[in-house]
Order: sequence, then structure tokens, then C-alpha cells
Amino acid sequence: MEFTEEKLKVLKAKHGKLFLYETKDGKSCVLSTPTLKIIDACRTIAGGSSIRFKTAIVENCWVEGDEEIKSTDKYLLGLFDQIDLIFDIVEGSLKEL
Repeated sequence: MEFTEEKLKVLKAKHGKLFLYETKDGKSCVLSTPTLKIIDACRTIAGGSSIRFKTAIVENCWVEGDEEIKSTDKYLLGLFDQIDLIFDIVEGSLKEL
């Protein structure tokens, strides 16, 4: 999947931070970072299932790509291994005062 600078600019303006996922056999997709609203909705949909949660995250953060990644277990499971990388988190520490 190739992107011109102009296309990337348009996609980033619409979706924010973007991530490219590529499989070893040439499939690819672009995902955006989920918002808290998306994360909350996906947790509600999942009902405690990590697979349903990750599937909902992929569905809600999907920008474009090979649809087979979303519809074929072997591709989806591969994406699940890296899905946590799309979350935009700044770590910190908490101290009792």
C-alpha cells in the first residue's frame, strides 16, 4: 500500500495518528489511534472478551486496506499481536503524598 504525501496529509487530518500494518505475504492496512470514546464503546461491545474487544478496535480504527485482514482469522490474529501499539499512551507514575 503506497501513499503520496498529499494522501497521507488528508488521511492524517481526518483520522489523526496513523499506523501501517503489513503481513509477510503482502497484505496491508492502515489504522488510526482510538479515542477514549472508541475504547469505551469497544469494551462495552466486548463484554469481557479480549477477542471481541480487539476485533471492535480494528473495525473502529480501520482507515483502509486489504479487507482480508479483517475477515480471515490468520490475518486478524496476526494483527491482534500488535494492536496495542496503536494506542497513544503517555506513561507516568503515581505517588502517595
